[in-house]
This record gives sequence, C-alpha cells and structure tokens, in this order.
Amino acid sequence: MGKVLQVRVYAYTYDEADVRKAWPRLWSLAFEETKPGFPYEMAGVLELVRALDDLYQFGVMPEAFRAVVASGLPKVVKAVEDLQRHLADWNPQAANQASDRIEEGLGELERQVANP
Repeated sequence: MGKVLQVRVYAYTYDEADVRKAWPRLWSLAFEETKPGFPYEMAGVLELVRALDDLYQFGVMPEAFRAVVASGLPKVVKAVEDLQRHLADWNPQAANQASDRIEEGLGELERQVANP
C-alpha cells in the first residue's frame, strides 16, 4: 500500500431497490413503519441489518415481530461482524461466505415475518 494511494477492501449495496425487492417486509419495518434514530445515506443490506438491530435493541419494534426477529437476527448481526473482520483481514473468500450468511439469514427472517 502506498503512502498516498490507499487500498481498501469493503462491501456495499449497489442498488437499494434490490434490498427492497429481496426483503420487502423487513424493509418496510426498518425504513418505513418506524424511523431509525439516525439517517442513512443509503438503505442497503448492512444498513437494513443495523436498523433492525437498533429497532430490536431499543424496543421500537412491534411486538408481533419481536419474537421472530429475536430468533434470527443475532446470527445475521454476527455474520455482519464476521464480514467486517474478514474484509479488514483482506480475506475475500471468507467475506463472501459471510455475505452469503447475511443474505440467507435475512431471507429466513423475511419468510418468518411475512408468515408469523
């Protein structure tokens, strides 16, 4: 890595419309039905997990969703932490596996929230 030119490895959502399409009920819960306590530049995958976790931790989430989210959200949050660690370690293969776990976990949460 140079002194001026820095190399970074990171993950981001290209189009937030893809997030809304993939997990519409979670999107609505996180970004429309309740407003998070902080603004987002973008409502991507990582922001969705962060908003859901904040809603869950601070009790703003409707009770109907609390039990469903409690069962699946911790493993998604853990996968986000793993993703960030693997990116920091420049381990793209492990980061990709973590991103798969994030998307799979969100898919399972979406199914459970849509059909409680």
